Amino acid sequence: MKKLFFLLVLIAILLVPQVLAKQGHMKLLAVKETEAGYEGGIADLYLEIKPGSGRVFLETFPLTRTDTQMSTRFAKAIACDIIERECDDIDFFYTITADSAIIAGPSAGASIAILTVAMLENLELNEGYAITGTINSGGLIGPVGGLKAKVEAAKKDGLKKVLIPAGEIIVRIDNSTVNLKNLSKELGIEIIEVSALSEGVKEFTGKEIKERFKKIEISEEYTSTMKSLARGLCDRSNKLKAETANLNYSINVSALKSNAQNLTAKGRESFERQTFYSSASYCFGANVEYSTLLLLWKNMSKDEAIKEVGRIKEDISEFLDRVDKQDKKTITDLEAYIVVKERLAEAEESAEQALEILNKTNQTERIARTLAYAKERINSAGSWAAFLGKSGKSFNLNKDVLKKSCQSKISEADERKQYVELYLPDSLESVKKGIDRAARELENGNYELCLSTASRAKADVDIVLSVFGVDSQQYKNIVERKLDIVKNNIARESAKGIFPILGYSYYEYANSLKDTDLFSALLYSEYALELGNLDIYFKESDEKPKIKIGIDKRLLISFIIGAVIGAAAVYLARKNTIKPLKIKQHKIKKRK
Repeated sequence: MKKLFFLLVLIAILLVPQVLAKQGHMKLLAVKETEAGYEGGIADLYLEIKPGSGRVFLETFPLTRTDTQMSTRFAKAIACDIIERECDDIDFFYTITADSAIIAGPSAGASIAILTVAMLENLELNEGYAITGTINSGGLIGPVGGLKAKVEAAKKDGLKKVLIPAGEIIVRIDNSTVNLKNLSKELGIEIIEVSALSEGVKEFTGKEIKERFKKIEISEEYTSTMKSLARGLCDRSNKLKAETANLNYSINVSALKSNAQNLTAKGRESFERQTFYSSASYCFGANVEYSTLLLLWKNMSKDEAIKEVGRIKEDISEFLDRVDKQDKKTITDLEAYIVVKERLAEAEESAEQALEILNKTNQTERIARTLAYAKERINSAGSWAAFLGKSGKSFNLNKDVLKKSCQSKISEADERKQYVELYLPDSLESVKKGIDRAARELENGNYELCLSTASRAKADVDIVLSVFGVDSQQYKNIVERKLDIVKNNIARESAKGIFPILGYSYYEYANSLKDTDLFSALLYSEYALELGNLDIYFKESDEKPKIKIGIDKRLLISFIIGAVIGAAAVYLARKNTIKPLKIKQHKIKKRK
C-alpha cells in the first residue's frame, strides 16, 4: 500500500508541471553566409513555458553565426512589459533549429517577442506567416539586413505572408534600389510593413493588444521641476549676457556673441512654447558661449588657468560627495542621478583636457571654451539634482541589481554591434568606444554611468540599423514612427506610475528638431527609446502579488489532477491507519 501511495505522489510531481507547460512554434526568417554571399534561410523557433522563477534558456542547433542570447532575453522582457504581465514565476525555454548555421542575433527579436506574447496570452499563431526585425524598447520593430533573400526563402518554404519593419519596403542592395512590392508581385507572396510589436501580434493572431495609452499624462512634478530648471539656466544666460555686454577684448569675439545671443533667443522661444527641456538645452549652450567670453576677457595666465582647473575639480568632488549620500528609490531618482553623474564626468574630462592644452600649447580661446564648458556642466548638474528625492514607485536599486542591469545593456549593445558589422565591417568605431567606456565604468563600480553609457551605445547602433539599406527619402518617416512609438511608451510608463524624465525630455527635444535637424532628431528619439523604460531591468521594492481575474485552463486541470491524487492519498493513508486500529480493538475484546 505504501508503494502505491508513493507512486501517486511521484505521478503528481511529474505530471502537474507537464500539464502547466505550454509549447509554441513559428517559422524564423534568417540568412546564412555562403561562398557566394548571403542567402535566405528558414529556421524553426520553439518556445516552451513552465512555472518557474523567470529564467530564460536558449538552445540553437546548429550554432547561430551571431550571438542571440541577449536578444532573446530582451525580447522576452519587452513582450512581458507590453502586455503588462509579471513573468517572474515563469521559465522560458527557446529553441532555434535550422539545416545549417544561420545569422540570427537581433533580427530574431521581433519573432521571439511575438511568439512570447502569443504563448502568454493563449493566442493562436498563423504558421503560414513569418516576420523579421529587431525588437526595441517600447515595442518598436526595427530594420534588419538581407530582406530580399529572406522573402525569397519564405516563398520557397511555402509561407504566405512576410512582415518586415516599416520603412524597408524600398531597400538598397549592392548600390541599387529594390522595391519589395515588385518582389511581392513577382513571387506571389504578401509583404506587410509593421512598426510595433502590437501590429505584428495582430497580423499573426487577429487579436489586438489593448492599448489604453493614447495621450501622455505629463507629470506635474516633472513640469514644475523642468520649468524651474529651464528658468534658472535661462536667467543665467541673461545675467551673463549683461556682464559681457560692454567688455573689451583683444581678439574678435563677434561670432561668439552672435551665437550666444541666438541660443538665448531660442531658449526664450522654447520656454514660451513650454518645451522646457529644449529651452534648458539652448540656454546651457548660450551659457557656455557667455562664460567663454568672460574667461577671454580675464585673459588668464597659465598659472591662473591651472588654479581655475583646481577649483573646478574641487567643486566636482564636493558635488559628488553630496549626491552620493542621497538614496535612490525611484526610477526618477536613478535617471536624475545618471544625468548629474554624466554632467560631472563631462566637467572633469573638460578640466583634464584644459590641462593637456595648457601643457602643450597656448590656444587662448580653446582653453577658455574648455574651462567654460566644465564650469557650466557643473552648474547644469546642480539644476538636474532638483529631480532627486521626488515621489514615485520604489524600486530595488541596490548595487547588485544595478550591476546586473549594466551588464545586460553592455551585452545587448555588443550583440547588435556584432550583427551590424556582418553587413558593414569597420563602421562602428564610435559604438565600440562607447561599449569599452561602459565596461570601464562597470569595472570601476560606476553602475549608473555604465547603464547610461551602454544604453547610448546601443542607441547609436540602432541608428545605423534604422537607416541601414533604407532609402534616404524614408528618413523623415522613420523619425515620425519612432517618435510615435516613444510617445506610446511614455504614456504606458506614465500609466504605470512611472514618469521617465529622460525619455520624455529627449522625446520633446527630438520633436523640436525633426523639421530642422533630421539626424539629431533620430539620435534623440533613439535615446528616448533606450532610456524611456529602464524599469524593465528592476523590480518594485514594495511589489505586491497581482490579483488575476479569470481561470486559466491549465491551472484548472492541474488543480483537478492534484485534488484527485490528494484525495486518493488521503484515502490510502486513512485506510492504513484505521485497519490496524480495528484489529487491535478486536484482540482486546477477545482477551476479556
